[in-house]
Amino acid sequence: MRFIKQKEITPHLSTTVAEGRIGIKEYLLILFQLGIMTVLLRQFEIESAAFLQLALLAFGGFAVHALLPLSYRLPFFLLLSLAGFILTLDLINGLSLVVVGLILIGLCHLPVSFKKRVFLLLGAGVILAALRARWVDGPISDAVWPILGSIFMFRLILYFYELRHDTTPTTLTQRLSYFFLLPNACFPLFPVIDYKTFRRNYYDDDAYRIYQTGIDWMTRGVIHLILYRVVYYHLTLAPEEVTNPAQLTQFLVANFLLYLRISGLFHLIAGMLYLFGFRLPETHNRYLLASSFTDFWRRINIYWKDFMQKIFYYPAVFKLRTLGTTKAMVIATLYVFMLTWFLHAYQWFWLRGTMLLVLQDILFWAILGGLVVANALYEIRYGREGRNLGKGKQTARDLCVVTLRSYATFWFICVLWSFWTTESLSSWFSLWSALKGDLSLSVLIFPGIILVVMFLGNIERNTIRNARSSQEPSHDWKQERLATVGSMILLASISMQSIHTQMGAEVGTLVHSLRSAHLSRLDTAHLERGYYENLLSVDRFNSQLWEVYTKKPPNWLSSNAGLKRFSDGFAQYDLVPSVMLNTTYGTVSINRWGMRDRDYELQPPSDTYRIALLGASSVMGWGVGDGETFEALVEDRLNHENESRRRYEILNFGIQGYQPLQQLVALDRALEFAPNAVFYVATGREISRAASYLVEVVQKDISIPFKPLLEIVARGGLARGMDETTALKKIRPHGVEILSWTYRHIVERSHNSGAIPVLIFLPQVREGTWQEETSETLNIAEAAGFVIIDLSDVYKGRDVSAIRLAEWDEHPNTSGHELIASRLYDELNKQRKLIFSDINVSGR
Repeated sequence: MRFIKQKEITPHLSTTVAEGRIGIKEYLLILFQLGIMTVLLRQFEIESAAFLQLALLAFGGFAVHALLPLSYRLPFFLLLSLAGFILTLDLINGLSLVVVGLILIGLCHLPVSFKKRVFLLLGAGVILAALRARWVDGPISDAVWPILGSIFMFRLILYFYELRHDTTPTTLTQRLSYFFLLPNACFPLFPVIDYKTFRRNYYDDDAYRIYQTGIDWMTRGVIHLILYRVVYYHLTLAPEEVTNPAQLTQFLVANFLLYLRISGLFHLIAGMLYLFGFRLPETHNRYLLASSFTDFWRRINIYWKDFMQKIFYYPAVFKLRTLGTTKAMVIATLYVFMLTWFLHAYQWFWLRGTMLLVLQDILFWAILGGLVVANALYEIRYGREGRNLGKGKQTARDLCVVTLRSYATFWFICVLWSFWTTESLSSWFSLWSALKGDLSLSVLIFPGIILVVMFLGNIERNTIRNARSSQEPSHDWKQERLATVGSMILLASISMQSIHTQMGAEVGTLVHSLRSAHLSRLDTAHLERGYYENLLSVDRFNSQLWEVYTKKPPNWLSSNAGLKRFSDGFAQYDLVPSVMLNTTYGTVSINRWGMRDRDYELQPPSDTYRIALLGASSVMGWGVGDGETFEALVEDRLNHENESRRRYEILNFGIQGYQPLQQLVALDRALEFAPNAVFYVATGREISRAASYLVEVVQKDISIPFKPLLEIVARGGLARGMDETTALKKIRPHGVEILSWTYRHIVERSHNSGAIPVLIFLPQVREGTWQEETSETLNIAEAAGFVIIDLSDVYKGRDVSAIRLAEWDEHPNTSGHELIASRLYDELNKQRKLIFSDINVSGR
């Protein structure tokens, strides 16, 4: 392989274009805009702190890169990219990624036959897949795999394809730069960039216009991501929340518009590459305005469409040409969509480490493929409507026709998209029962907004193109510059607190919510469900929760494996007695009675005040070692910092994943130990969780030993075999009744056993859906007769990252437990007369 000079590769370019020159005024203007872009990325916390660092590296690198001679720019970009990988992943991980990448690229160039190289690459892929799936242990860190997979899972296919079909001379720097692209260090989900286009379009236009287009696209990407947050935080609904036609339309629209995040990220990525001379095609072309299914396929994720056509569609059509053009096209199209499903599962494997084999995925791509084929056949017979739009003056009839076509396509795609992204088929089918709900004028809100957007968007039709911006009329170019700079300055200004707080409380609150990337209430509920029930459900498509879990080690939960044992009773499981595990965060010991605690006698010693503590994983002490739970810390302080001569024992009956109704079983066990007080720890969403567990036991046909709960099941119409979404809709109106009876039962049983019932409200470490039911939960508890200790503000003003286990695990860490213990001890002192009767617990 010999090194080729850049002018040999691009002899058709003019001297000015080939040398990539830029005037000083234009250079300073670009730097000015990059400064504003930096403010935007920081103020709106676009993506992550790591991306902000990478962006600063890229913008600073551009300032040097643009001034270098053209022959030095690509090597400089490569070095900058490698620095970006090391900055993002750290030195060891960055170097391991580069080494594995060089091995894969080297296999493509071995001096052996094409078939042998294919065999060697497949063999290397099998080895890497085994390491990724953790079938065998290897030296590659979990942090490396998503980026490594993102770089090579599709780009290597395109690269190897061009090695066989394209004889254009290339340099080693070009080859390495194609793989180690600077933005890829922060984005596992990356557009499938074509190798031939990557080389061919390098500095093939005026340098200033290339750079400016990159800033345009980055600005567009930021706008998409801000709009995504509007949808994500304020418009999304859970399927079980959809109860009427208006909510159904909101659900369908919001669910599809979450794709704005992908289009926003792809614009950011491509725009950043433009800063280094890579004039790539559009990644998306106004896909919301698609006027047919084939038009939608052409407009959305264009790089993917081009990849599938180049590697699979055209070769298939060529081989099937003897069948006739139409049959070859139909078979090849269906083949492409079948492979699209498989390759999405393949992509999921490299990014997540597990295969994604879901019936909805297969059906989604099969249905979309069938629709595209039918649409293509229609166009073959009758011609593509709207093909001539934009050529000549657009008539009112043309505008109305294309608007209606776009409107119909949009809603059909929304329905299909909802089918794809809903957790189960039964949940999706149950959505449509909302059409029987109350009909009001609000049902017209989203259809009306969408119709106006379609009409305005179709006034001027832009076709998918990759024309050089230097061919654009000067007037249009100047207008676009003003629009870009104006948009950037406007967004940067609004993001400043001193400005948006002057726009009124509602506007200020909205802007504040959009200025940071956090989980929506629905994704927080997913995370809370994992918090309470030990379930790690991850939204498959375009959710920030997905990103959180991609960072989670695959064996995160395995450290507590073996602690539970399952039973046929109402609680379903408890802790295995006399077990000790060494975990990453310390020793976890279960005593002979099945408690995460030191050993106690069945009956308390004389002069001992005994407390039975009921709760879930935060009480049990998920994530901290023995003696580090807030229960152990409070017990220690009660015994060492009080004037009373009596001893205090707090028996920890907390069990991970326990719901309020399961605590009824735990209470029976706890009362056998003759406690003086029963502390019930509520951790949020008590009403919803109580109702959900009742649905679960009915679906599993588990015997319910409590007559009042059986009566509620009968009145709610719950039955075994009913899908979860329908069952939850039936039981939700009875949620308050379920929790009220549960609390009264705990209070009555405690009083009958001579124990004082105390409810401690313990929140999660950050704000979330637990807050929605807090006030009502405390009112129910007070009405039931509990002594209330409200710790809902225990974490207020604290840095969340300093008191939680990890970004993907909201349990309190050792610092969090210390904080809880300190506050709980103080609250016990305040209510000592109610809780400890004549026992003095005042501090020294």
